[in-house]
Amino acid sequence: MNAPRIQVLLSLLIVCCPPVWIGQQAVSAAVRAQEAPPTADAASPEAAMDTQLRINKTTLLENSISKNRIDAATLLLFSENPAAREIVLDVLRRTDNPQARAAVCDALNPARVGQKPLKNKDDFVKPLIAILTSEEDPAIAKRAAEATLLFGYSQVQQDLEKAATDRSLSVNVRIIIIYALKRHPDTQAVAKLISLLESPDPPILEAAAAALVSVGIPVSQDAAAQRQMLTELQQRGPEAFLRERLVRQETRVRELETDLSDWQKRYLASLSDLHDSLPNEVAKTEFLARQLNSQEIVVRLWALDKLQELRRAKGTLKLSVLEPILSALISDPSRQVRVKTARVLALIGELNTSKPLLEQLKIEQDEQNKREILVALRETCYAGSMATAAYKVPDEVRRETLDWAVKFLNDADTEKVRSGADVIGKLLEQDGLKPADVDRCLNVLSTRYTQSGAGAEVGVRGYLLGAMARLCATRSVCREQAVKLYAGLFEHALADKTDDVARQNAIDGWINVDKPGALRKFRENNMTADSNVAIRRKLVDLASETGTVQDLDWLAEKVGIAGDGEAAWQAMLKIFKRSDLAILPGWAAKIDVLAAGGKIATEQRIAFFTLVEQRAQNENAADLLKAARMSLAQLYVASNNLKQASECLNTLLGAAVTEEERQQVQPQLLRVYLGLASMDQASDLISKCLLAKDLDLSSDGFLVKVIEEYLNNPTTTEPGVLLGVLGQIRVRDSGTSQTWHALLSRWSERFAKAKKAEDGGRTNN
Repeated sequence: MNAPRIQVLLSLLIVCCPPVWIGQQAVSAAVRAQEAPPTADAASPEAAMDTQLRINKTTLLENSISKNRIDAATLLLFSENPAAREIVLDVLRRTDNPQARAAVCDALNPARVGQKPLKNKDDFVKPLIAILTSEEDPAIAKRAAEATLLFGYSQVQQDLEKAATDRSLSVNVRIIIIYALKRHPDTQAVAKLISLLESPDPPILEAAAAALVSVGIPVSQDAAAQRQMLTELQQRGPEAFLRERLVRQETRVRELETDLSDWQKRYLASLSDLHDSLPNEVAKTEFLARQLNSQEIVVRLWALDKLQELRRAKGTLKLSVLEPILSALISDPSRQVRVKTARVLALIGELNTSKPLLEQLKIEQDEQNKREILVALRETCYAGSMATAAYKVPDEVRRETLDWAVKFLNDADTEKVRSGADVIGKLLEQDGLKPADVDRCLNVLSTRYTQSGAGAEVGVRGYLLGAMARLCATRSVCREQAVKLYAGLFEHALADKTDDVARQNAIDGWINVDKPGALRKFRENNMTADSNVAIRRKLVDLASETGTVQDLDWLAEKVGIAGDGEAAWQAMLKIFKRSDLAILPGWAAKIDVLAAGGKIATEQRIAFFTLVEQRAQNENAADLLKAARMSLAQLYVASNNLKQASECLNTLLGAAVTEEERQQVQPQLLRVYLGLASMDQASDLISKCLLAKDLDLSSDGFLVKVIEEYLNNPTTTEPGVLLGVLGQIRVRDSGTSQTWHALLSRWSERFAKAKKAEDGGRTNN
């Protein structure tokens, strides 16, 4: 009743435990090919069988590729021809062709044979035991040990256990026998390993102990403990033993995978450190070349990652020396390596790898890698078509690449459509294609677009419109034809509310078709207030480039709005720079209104009035220049940028002609000097005013008001400093001097009283 469950556990153990050197699918295909019925034009079934037998035998004995030898051995194993069985048995008995012998052992591996019953498999017991008891090469002997898993342990028990204790055999052979015992998931095999812990030969004892530990059996130096362990093992029963062993094996596999991952990380980190320590680019490139040729997949992947990193960091990195190696890696056995190689080549378009890429594309089975290869082909074909290219891509390669792009374009898979559209959009930009090929691809894009419908197909329209938009750009050699074909499609797509990507690319397309008129069309369609942020930003960017005064109002509505405001403001500044000077005064007033509403910051207003100042100065607009500088001075004061405020006010004061103009500037300048604590400059300004008799020294005069404000300000820390500086001013006019000194006396007396009161307060405290 427990037999079926035991068989299941045995099968799981056999599948989980063999080494990973087996290609089951290839062998199965080869077996099916062997079993396929002969063609009608064959001379005879017997002749065909004899021919196939000779081919398989020659391949097994002479082929230099391991996989081919294993495939040939597998075909012979499953052949109905009795002579085929004799060939295989003869190879196992012979010692003069170790590679063929190893291939037969690999073909007998249960993970490979398990796909189809092997007739009369007992024929192989004695030849395999013979190999185990005589072969000194551990690589071949271990393969034979794995092959014995075809049989139940009872079929090989007597031979293996006898050999394990046969001291006439070499230590190396007996260690391989221990390996075979370890591989058999049977309590009797474990019992034999436990008994070997009493071996008088230290290497055998150590090998047995290591084998037990590897299958999760604890090892003890105490003989009584060993006997107790053996008793418990036998009492546990075969099913429990197999289940526990499977759990232990799975746990061990996970531990080994973790350890392997850790060591790989450390090794790759060491490679990175070594690479980075090399003195120059030549040494680094040579180092990477060696790693790209490594037998280890993870090392090849590391080297490819490093190439990507270097290319992104240094756009001019020269990698032509790696071209042959990268060309070979395009067809690497590892899918990961092939994918990453294609991605690297997509970044390094200057390498002439178009032919190997195209050849791999024809045979590649992985759909993702097909897309990666096509993208890499796009780049190398594009780079090789430029006038400055160091190599020329053959016309047939470009044509076949376009053919593949058309295949992808017409596929139902969205990502394939995207890749196909990208390739066509880029390759048709360049010259050198036949007019018929250009027309065909242009029409394929428009046809595919009109065929795309709702549902899953909606996503492809954006990609198609993106490629069409690219072909309408000025850099495209087929722009004229593309505009004729696609302008109507762009206009139609602008109204498509179901696909924002399509609308965005339609906007790009229409801009390429008619940039001057595009913004006008978008305004008329009220797209400046579109709900899609990316579309609004595209329109703002276009206004920044080509906008006119007609665009200022809708841009002003966006100023101060999160996400749109800053870009809209920058676009307005660019329009102001290229617009007629006459609009600036009106917009100065509008900007003040926006500032009062909290939509424009002081820094933005400063940027505007700085622009107005520059334009007014360049175009000799005196009144506008004065107004701009006055606004700038006030804004500098508001932002506490007093140094620039003083420079601006000084410029205004120097340009003032009338007393009214001077008196408009002087109080502001005096406040700025006092704010800067620049008492010497304040004193100099007051002295000049007194000398010119421009100063009203009454309580209503600006000079008196500003000084009073300063002295009465509670934040003023040292009013005495100002009074001391003012006291040194010499006034020639007697009347002015008398009034001035009366003011100084009043201020000084007030300051003295305030200081006395302050000192008294500190004393009382």
